[in-house]
Amino acid sequence: MTKPFSPAEIAQARSVPFRIALEHLGAHVKVDRDYTPLDPSRRSVRLQVGYNGRDYRLVVTGDKFVNELLPLDTANRGGGGAIDLVKHITGLGFVQSVKVCLDAIEAKQKAGQ
Repeated sequence: MTKPFSPAEIAQARSVPFRIALEHLGAHVKVDRDYTPLDPSRRSVRLQVGYNGRDYRLVVTGDKFVNELLPLDTANRGGGGAIDLVKHITGLGFVQSVKVCLDAIEAKQKAGQ
């Protein structure tokens, strides 16, 4: 049996930069250079993401995202933090998504050594 994640581990997983989480998953990510946000002061970017044969068009503002390819009234169309992003892209549950995020941090640290 695995031990539950501590609040600090969950906070750390949630704060993983989206790019690091997506790279760890092996997703193809491309920044849409033609995207112009409605409010430039919010510094939103649009990412074209391909993962396991599925396409996503994410507008990212800080640690929040929304998938523009889903209808406006779709539940879970977006979220906040890397855990929500991993859940959205992979369909994994919360526990597995936290593990992916923590693994992404560890892999990035090892690669930087």
